[in-house]
Amino acid sequence: MTNISAGSMNYDGDDFVAASRAALVAALYAAGPNEPTLVEQWQTQHLAAAVYLRENPHRVTERELGNGAAARNTAIQQLGEESSSRKAFYNLVRNIADGPEEPPAAPRQSLLSRLRRSVTQRRQETESMLLHFFVHTEDIRRAQARWAPRKLTDEYADALFEQLREHARRYYANAKTGYVLIRTNGERIVAKRGTDQTFVTGPAGELVLHALGRPDHALVLIDRP
Repeated sequence: MTNISAGSMNYDGDDFVAASRAALVAALYAAGPNEPTLVEQWQTQHLAAAVYLRENPHRVTERELGNGAAARNTAIQQLGEESSSRKAFYNLVRNIADGPEEPPAAPRQSLLSRLRRSVTQRRQETESMLLHFFVHTEDIRRAQARWAPRKLTDEYADALFEQLREHARRYYANAKTGYVLIRTNGERIVAKRGTDQTFVTGPAGELVLHALGRPDHALVLIDRP
C-alpha cells in the first residue's frame, strides 16, 4: 500500500511511479485551481491538463487540433481554461489519479495487439513519468510563498537518480558547456562531454529539477568553467 503526502515521501513497496503520481495528486488537491506554478503561463489547472494529456495523447486528436507540439499546447490551454472552476479542476485531478485511459482500439485490432500496446505503455510510463511527476509536484510546491524540500527515502532518491542517468544526455544536449551532475553521495553522471565542464552538485531530486529546466529553483551548487 502506498502512503503519500505532498510534504514528504513515505511509502511501502517499490512502485515509484505510483508514489510520484500520488504525491502530485496530493499537491494538486492541496493547491486547488488558479494557483501559480513554476511553469511560465501555467496555473495549477494548466499543469494538471498537461499531465492528463501527456498520458492520454488521443484526447488531443479527439479535439481535432491535429498533431505535434503546437496542437498539444493548444489542447493544454483549452483544457486548463475548462478546468478553472473547483468542480472541473478536481474532476481532472481525479482522472490523473486514476492513471492513463485505455485509448480507442484501432479497427480490426486484435486482442494480442492491444495487450502488447498496454505492456508498452506501462513500460514507457515507468521510464518517463517518474521524473515528470516529481518535477511537476515541485512546480506546484515551490511556487508557493512558503515551502521546504521534501525528505525523500533513499530508495526513492535512487530511483530518481537512475532515471536521470538514463535521460541526462538528452536534457543537456543543447548546453554550451559539458555538464557533470554530482550527487551528494559522490555518484556522478556525465550528462555532456566537453573541454569546459560545468559541475552541478546536490541531492538527486534537486539534480532532476536542474536537468528538467528549473535551474533557478534547484537547491544545487554550480561550479562553472
